[in-house]
Amino acid sequence: MSWTSNGNDNQQFWDDDAADAANDQLSVGNRDGDAPIQAVVAQDFSTRRLPAISDTQKAPVIVRGSGVSMGKPFVKRRERPLTLRIAVLTLMACILITGIFAIYPLGTGQANGGTAFQALASSMIWNKQPKYFYYTTIQGDTPEGIAKKFKVQVGGFYELNGLYAGEEISIGVAYKIADDPTYGKGYVPPAIPALQTAHYGSTRFGPNWWDSIAGVNIPSESLCGPNGGSDPLAYKLTSPNWNSAWVRGYIVYGTWVYHTGVDLAAAEGNPIHAAQQGQVIWAGYDATNGLGWSVKIDHCNHLSTVYGHMDKLLVSVGQYVTQGQPIGLEGSTGNSTGPHLHFMVEWNNLWLNPMLYYASKYTISHYVAPA
Repeated sequence: MSWTSNGNDNQQFWDDDAADAANDQLSVGNRDGDAPIQAVVAQDFSTRRLPAISDTQKAPVIVRGSGVSMGKPFVKRRERPLTLRIAVLTLMACILITGIFAIYPLGTGQANGGTAFQALASSMIWNKQPKYFYYTTIQGDTPEGIAKKFKVQVGGFYELNGLYAGEEISIGVAYKIADDPTYGKGYVPPAIPALQTAHYGSTRFGPNWWDSIAGVNIPSESLCGPNGGSDPLAYKLTSPNWNSAWVRGYIVYGTWVYHTGVDLAAAEGNPIHAAQQGQVIWAGYDATNGLGWSVKIDHCNHLSTVYGHMDKLLVSVGQYVTQGQPIGLEGSTGNSTGPHLHFMVEWNNLWLNPMLYYASKYTISHYVAPA
């Protein structure tokens, strides 16, 4: 077996004898049952160049597999405990309910004439709020005064802060003020849910002033004020806060009221008097609608009065009072931006303008003996 060269030491070719020798070596190896160290197969050894094989180069080794998986092809998913599943569902329900009442004030749907289902359905629609900034209230602030100060809509103030009709604001609290001066124009805030329609109810001494229903189960011995019929002045109400200043009246926007009574301010501790004789059907602290220490008196003949933000109460539930009797002391409890009396007159347990029952601002803020 010999090599032939074309003059270039890096390119060598096998002649026919070399090819025959390679074939003989391959066949001998097969007969002995031993595979040759290197098996080279060339189709045309006279014209094709063989690759150079270095001493360190080794042939690839292929290990043939059986085709059977060495492990389990499928691992069963671990079941979650029943307790965990219940906890997850409960958490999801809490998040949903919280979101509903956060974006839709309770009672709004009913206040606008819709059903409870419609209110719930409407609450699922996220209402995008406008851009706003915060303002911290100071003594003497009112929603109307704040709206005028920042040149925004008072309806927008009520809507953006989720306030009920007649609900007052507190001093030192940060409230939202819309950047858009037209936001909330024409908005009507929802009423307190229990006061949506005139009624006579069935609970005289209720858990709060609006659920303490005047005009029902009146004791025969109860002190009642005069029945003025269709003439409000004939009911002869006197001032509830003597020597006070008239600071804010009954305010109506749209079809509902923004301020449900009259604010009368005097020095803190000034005695608050019963505007007419009757029976006390509520005397306690109102933390829900912001009246703080408050009293409600049933005067019979469809009429009742409410006194809010007092510092101290001087009467109790069920007590009979006479006209002009002190029932508490002026304060600033509940939602209040300074010492004053929030005075309300109700007909069939629904508020109306107290000034209908007084001849002037002077007679509601100063004692004038009834004629």
